[in-house]
Amino acid sequence: MNVKQSDIAAKLGISRVAVTKALHNSPDISNEVKLKVRKVAQEMDYIPNLTARQLTEKKTQTIG
Repeated sequence: MNVKQSDIAAKLGISRVAVTKALHNSPDISNEVKLKVRKVAQEMDYIPNLTARQLTEKKTQTIG
């Protein structure tokens, strides 16, 4: 089963946006929350979905 950022957010009781910002090391998220998010992400074997990232960024990094 693929773990999503929303799964991490639900487990910690925080928003998905906070999880995203914590995983991207955003300065407006406290270090305490960043550590909690990273710990839970590691425990749940979270792997970022590169296809989803490419869709949101509108870049595929493919030369063709």
